[in-house]
Amino acid sequence: MRLDGAVALVTGASSGIGAATAVAQDWTRAVIGVGAMNYSTLLQRSTDWDTYKAIFDPAYPDATDHVLTIGIIQMLWDRGEADGYAQHLTRDPYPKTPTHQVLIHEAFGDHQVANVATEVEARSIGAEVHRPALAGGRSTSRHQLWGMEELNAPYDGSALVVWDSGSPAPPAGNVPPRDGADPHGDPRRSKEARQQKSDFLKRNGRVVDVCGGKPCTAPARG
Repeated sequence: MRLDGAVALVTGASSGIGAATAVAQDWTRAVIGVGAMNYSTLLQRSTDWDTYKAIFDPAYPDATDHVLTIGIIQMLWDRGEADGYAQHLTRDPYPKTPTHQVLIHEAFGDHQVANVATEVEARSIGAEVHRPALAGGRSTSRHQLWGMEELNAPYDGSALVVWDSGSPAPPAGNVPPRDGADPHGDPRRSKEARQQKSDFLKRNGRVVDVCGGKPCTAPARG
């Protein structure tokens, strides 16, 4: 968190930032680095699940039970993750709570935070997206980032920006990406991404195009 005069501004790399921002009375702008929502969608698509899978799978050997159990637990997670607060994150604020604007950075091919879950959060809060989001041939999706409008920078509103550091596209199934290097922390290594966050978090800030009208790229971890 940083203070800009009397205005509190927040940036963080955590799925919890979305829920915290929805109820925040102390800040109106937040940057969510590689955030997401719907843990029931994310978990089995994350390499972080490997540790828990070693315990979970022997206890519930039937794959049908996996889906059912995680779906039931999601009703508890709704109280603590962005899924339960998304409808109030950028619109229809809670009583005595200001309207918020959010900038989400996605790491394309993220091994830990599934892109599909990041995009669900962005779509749910009405975020517009920087396009072209990816270079031709990088996405395997039939309708890349469907349901999200293209932003016209400088943009006064909530947005999603995809940062590509060269990792393979994520698989379409309910499995985590494992090929190539994990790009999870790559966006924050980009000076352009950091500049974009800084410009957004300024008083009366905007989402600016720091990628020159092209897809945004970030340096891969060396």
